[in-house]
Amino acid sequence: MTTRYLMLFGCVCLGAVALAPTTVLASPTKQAEAVADKLHAPAEGSAEREAILDGLRRHWQASEGKRYRGRISFHVRYLKAHNSWVWVYADPRSSIATEGFPENSGFLLHSEAGRWEVMKLPPMDDNGDGAFNPSPADLKRISKMYPSVPTDIIPVEKRR
Repeated sequence: MTTRYLMLFGCVCLGAVALAPTTVLASPTKQAEAVADKLHAPAEGSAEREAILDGLRRHWQASEGKRYRGRISFHVRYLKAHNSWVWVYADPRSSIATEGFPENSGFLLHSEAGRWEVMKLPPMDDNGDGAFNPSPADLKRISKMYPSVPTDIIPVEKRR
């Protein structure tokens, strides 16, 4: 009698595993890849966001003509990622109060071999209205320069 119950219990357990939805059994890596394939804003403190900001930090540390000695941190105002591309507005700050940074109008980063790098942008429109977002014409130039960039990451300035 005990053997029958053990066999029945074993069959029920195997049936439950076989009928479990695949999303429950998906690996964390597969779930992360699925998120990367969609427009998203990496959460504060996430490994993805930290890696992106490390790429931006390397850009500022290697700035031509200026060497920053302090620890660089960022006040992030906008960050959208999609398919290994990111658009970010982040104001850099140094741990040394006397170090200042020039104004910036956003950065395009691309993940190459697991490392985020700031990409060179084409000349951007100076529309004189204080807007930071690229114009529709800027978006066309960026798309021409980088055909694989998903344009949904770039906040385009709406024209009136």
